[in-house]
Amino acid sequence: MNYDIVIMGGGIMGSAAAYFLARSGLAGAVAVIEPDPSYKEATTPQGAGGVRQQFSLPENIAMSSYSLDFYKRFESKLADIPDVQSISFREQGYLFVVGKDGEETLRKNVDLQSSMGVTIQLMDKAETARKFPSIDRQDIALTCYTPDDGWIDPYAALQGFRRAAEHMGVTYICSSVTDMQCSGTEVHSVALADGSTINGKYFINTAGPWANKLAEMTGASLPVVPMCRVQHFWKCAHELEPLPLVKDESGMFFRPEGDGFAGGRPSFDIAPGFIDDIYSGFFANYFEEVIWPMMASLVPKFEAIKLQRSWAGHYAQNLLDGNMIIGKYSPGHENLITACGFSGHGIMHAPAVGRALAELALNGSYQTLDLTRMEMSRVHKNEPYAEVGIK
Repeated sequence: MNYDIVIMGGGIMGSAAAYFLARSGLAGAVAVIEPDPSYKEATTPQGAGGVRQQFSLPENIAMSSYSLDFYKRFESKLADIPDVQSISFREQGYLFVVGKDGEETLRKNVDLQSSMGVTIQLMDKAETARKFPSIDRQDIALTCYTPDDGWIDPYAALQGFRRAAEHMGVTYICSSVTDMQCSGTEVHSVALADGSTINGKYFINTAGPWANKLAEMTGASLPVVPMCRVQHFWKCAHELEPLPLVKDESGMFFRPEGDGFAGGRPSFDIAPGFIDDIYSGFFANYFEEVIWPMMASLVPKFEAIKLQRSWAGHYAQNLLDGNMIIGKYSPGHENLITACGFSGHGIMHAPAVGRALAELALNGSYQTLDLTRMEMSRVHKNEPYAEVGIK
């Protein structure tokens, strides 16, 4: 089978890239290779779906601003695509909470965000208590509230991108890549687990936590590993005011979800790798011993909560600096690019990155947002380009 562009990995990033390629009308024949059409093992459906502009790097702020607007208009953007479900965007804001040690950094970040057009309200502890009386941790020095931010149903967004791409002619192939064949300075085909071969002119690696497995097939290496992240859903015995998604410096977060709350805190003490059972080993008592005390410290009413369920997903964690890697990554292979290592930011940046991947594939360069500083060169130079003050 012959295609112009072959995308390896059909989660939200690969499907967003497929959508923008198809929408351009210039991509020719596009195929997406995705081994799990149910997305049972995928990262996206397990995510919190948050979309925020609270970052310290201009690229991340710009990607969030574009993606936020795209998600707010998702249904109208895809109005010509039949049977696209609502992504249930909740414009309920983000609240970032810091203690005294984080105050200076937060103010610097807010200055940058404001200069890029983000609507922001800085509040001290008293102001925060007046606006959100349930938030009452003793060490709060400053909070940052971005009312335009919110969250989506990530699985609906993934399915929307995929449905749109397929409607516009993209072919989804249910299989996995087992090898890549190269000649000269290019990849020319991939072998699939079902025994077939897919020929292509251009290849995109959007395999998420499995991105480095594909990279190794061309002798490359990406500092991207699967990292287990566990989330929880609980109900509270007390009534709380409408709250935004709340996050603090440790990475702990929660947001309203139905008649309860969903949240957690990334665990940074575990080794990389896929974890199948979160009810034994490291995560066996994680909610009771780690999450609950932290949540109750921030929201005293959370002393009276009851855990309903927990679930795990796996970030594609960039071990260098926690930010994505985009563009060429495999020396000697000019027609092979990636977008990976989002470390939890993939859902919120998918529209912007999907657009960027389409631009690279069609034009060889960024046409709208320059993401050069997010490329592989920083990995080769061991020069991290990390967020400061917020994960």
